[in-house]
Amino acid sequence: MIKKLLATSVLTSAFLFATPNAEAHFSLPNNELQLAVLAKASEKKAIVLATMHLKKDNKEAFGKLYDEYQVELMKGHMKMGALIANYASNYKQMTNETSDKLLVTWAKIEDAELALKKQYMLKFRAFLPSADVIRYFQIENRFKVMHQAKIMNKIPLATPPKLSTGMAIELSETPKKETTVAK
Repeated sequence: MIKKLLATSVLTSAFLFATPNAEAHFSLPNNELQLAVLAKASEKKAIVLATMHLKKDNKEAFGKLYDEYQVELMKGHMKMGALIANYASNYKQMTNETSDKLLVTWAKIEDAELALKKQYMLKFRAFLPSADVIRYFQIENRFKVMHQAKIMNKIPLATPPKLSTGMAIELSETPKKETTVAK
């Protein structure tokens, strides 16, 4: 059941972050899925453009850069989808090693997305006023929050590994640094 829910979440991710020319960048399994992705991408882009209130001279340049940014975002979201699928396979029997790998991968994906945002903030700023750039990223963040809210309800919390005595490891059991007090 959890794998089915997570697969749905990954597809939702593709829908929310796809672009009208996504088929040129990603091979999708069938024409129905391609059409669904394209429809959602077009809907999102229409909402973004309507909410941006851009002047005609900036609208075309914005649209082209928007499509480029969405393709790059989708690459990261596909990696996150793969991470979630990996988690779904392991969440009941988490080990510290498995958890460490997931945490490192998660942090790398998040860092890459932040770097991408910074890169595209500069690109959008080349032809848009800063207030419009802020507005765009606010809109983009609202889409992301809505998407994350849908997924978070479907992802169970990790089960901590059990000690040989059968007790779960608590976060408070991490070793504390010893401090010396000068006399």
